[in-house]
Amino acid sequence: MLRHSPKTVWLAGLLVCLFQLSAALAEQPESDDELDLADEFAFLEDAEMVESAARHRQEIGMSPSAVTVLTREDIEASGATNIPDLLRLVPGMDVVIVSPAYSSVSSRAHWTNTNNHYQVLIDGRDANHELLGQTPWHVVSISLDDIERIEILRGPASSLYGASALAGVISITTRILPEKTAGSVRLAGGETGLIEAGARGSTRIGDFGFSISGEVGSGGYWSDPHKRAKEFLKLRSVVEYRFSESEYLRLDFSVSEARGAFNTSSGLVDMDFSLRTLRLAYESKAIRSRLYWYQSPAHFTFEAPMDYQGIQLATFMPIDVSTHTVDGEVQWTLPEFYKPLLLIAGGSGRASYLSSDQLLDGDSYADIASDRYHQPGITHWEGRASVFAHAEYVPADWVTITGSLRFDYNTQTEEFISPRLVSVFKPAKGQYIRIGAGRAFLKPSFVDTQLHPMAEFPVGSPISDHENFQEFLSRSIGNPDLKNVELLSFEVGYLGLYLDGALSVALDVYYNQLRDMFTMDSQIVPGAQGLPDLNASVFHTANMSDLDIHGFELVVRVNPTDWLWLVASWAHRQVLSLGSGHITSSTPKNLLTLGGRFRSEDGLIGSCYFFSRSEFWQDGVENPEGLLEPRSRIHNDNFFLIMAKLGYKWTTGVGFDLEAGTKLFLPVSPFSGPLFRYYEDAGGISPQGVHYGGEQLGRTVTFYLQGTL
Repeated sequence: MLRHSPKTVWLAGLLVCLFQLSAALAEQPESDDELDLADEFAFLEDAEMVESAARHRQEIGMSPSAVTVLTREDIEASGATNIPDLLRLVPGMDVVIVSPAYSSVSSRAHWTNTNNHYQVLIDGRDANHELLGQTPWHVVSISLDDIERIEILRGPASSLYGASALAGVISITTRILPEKTAGSVRLAGGETGLIEAGARGSTRIGDFGFSISGEVGSGGYWSDPHKRAKEFLKLRSVVEYRFSESEYLRLDFSVSEARGAFNTSSGLVDMDFSLRTLRLAYESKAIRSRLYWYQSPAHFTFEAPMDYQGIQLATFMPIDVSTHTVDGEVQWTLPEFYKPLLLIAGGSGRASYLSSDQLLDGDSYADIASDRYHQPGITHWEGRASVFAHAEYVPADWVTITGSLRFDYNTQTEEFISPRLVSVFKPAKGQYIRIGAGRAFLKPSFVDTQLHPMAEFPVGSPISDHENFQEFLSRSIGNPDLKNVELLSFEVGYLGLYLDGALSVALDVYYNQLRDMFTMDSQIVPGAQGLPDLNASVFHTANMSDLDIHGFELVVRVNPTDWLWLVASWAHRQVLSLGSGHITSSTPKNLLTLGGRFRSEDGLIGSCYFFSRSEFWQDGVENPEGLLEPRSRIHNDNFFLIMAKLGYKWTTGVGFDLEAGTKLFLPVSPFSGPLFRYYEDAGGISPQGVHYGGEQLGRTVTFYLQGTL
């Protein structure tokens, strides 16, 4: 697992070698075919085209989903140092930093810190981890330097993408292999003990393309920069063979490791996490297919002790777990037989295997008739299969009718059918109106359904019957009876392009019905001698909440000159709890963004964005008195965040560019607490000095130096 200097030194040497390799290959000649390939993929730089909303290329205005596109220019100019912070630029996206190693993103739903509302795709590969049911952002094998483009679909997308696309899809496209040799090296460091180094190199020899990239870094807590809060190492290689301008075969392999505090539906865990991925993809005009495998060993420990009424009953045993997943998908664009109609069909399958000697099998541990009675350890298999169809009918130039339908089966929960119907009207040039409805779902993860950790009993613990307590844990945390979370959504959208596209106005209004949400059900019943009654107590994830959510997202973008881009957005939502019949205060009602980016001809580059989230009450906050004590409710005040960058790029005239600058991450809390500190995920330090909940954010100034060939 990741620790300190040996791997850091090793990767630093590798990065230097990559850069030298790029320079050595820089004289490779360009062929006419390579120039044609550059034209074929020129759309990747065009923010007015999207690829993922309907699984084929189309105008952004004709998309059946509300879409935000973040281009390579947005990424380079932003002050973000990681992908979640970059996603703050998306209208209505609620980004929550729980710890320096863990961030959550969500939108159009209730506030959450568990990061399971979006399906994340990296070049079409599902990056949501099977164990956690979410994307471990700081462990994924790519960095901001590897990304060419991100398309964010806001709204239900299970009809095309399945179980994890409850609130939408974040589709990341990595940088294409250039037609000539290219390379870059980046160094960054700053406050909170942040140190990062990265490099990438790529070339093309005839029909073959090669790329390799890597990144290593570490950082401390805002409260204690000298204490390591995160460490990560990433390495990725890509080999590509092009049969023609529209047909290629691509193989990529990646290894990533990270260490830090990660969040789950059951609370924070301190985790050493590895991810090894092998992906094979083939694409032509009619066929897209991919097959991938990943292995993910992890070592983690729950931070919260099992205390009850001031007495430490037990602690969780450290856990080693290994996960293997194989996944495949095929998409076929059917031959055109009727010009106004486009048909796409496909299917996918997945098999996952998990094993651990420190987890309890909920089916066998407490079953006296089982040969695994009171035996620790678990092996767990899960399978998925799906088929989908997508149709677009264009009866006239000014209207497109889109219908999608997907059937998903898995071995853990019931099957699910996800339909979606959308009509897009184009009454005038640059004017688009979208009306749609869809159904989506979220499948519970292994952590939600099968995670039953073992306990260790410290000296002085009042628990005498250890096996009875372990049987309680074999029924706790994970709940195998969980159902899918369901979402029914209705939305109306408008997009207007004015002044030859220099001004755009988008308004999306939605109404969502969210049913059977996951909530931690903790009902600890007092028993004899001041201890809990283990047979009557409940402590696990359950389907307990139903919400109705309505809101809107208003976005105005202006490009007044060739070097300046401005944006302002306002996202408003109201969340009605059907249990109480009242508008809940546990979700912020307003999210505001104002700012822009610039790039001058003389090399000055940068951005400045202001973000604001309105006040709310956060429920279910970890109780510092212990995991078995009632959860807390904490008020989060209005806050502001400034994210900015200022840099300068020097062009040497010999094919080598050098860029240096600084990035700023500045939280502002004008109404409570320290002025330049706040919690995005509520937390604090108890009178006994015990840390609980999220990390208090503080200012981070980062300096960087980057060379590009």
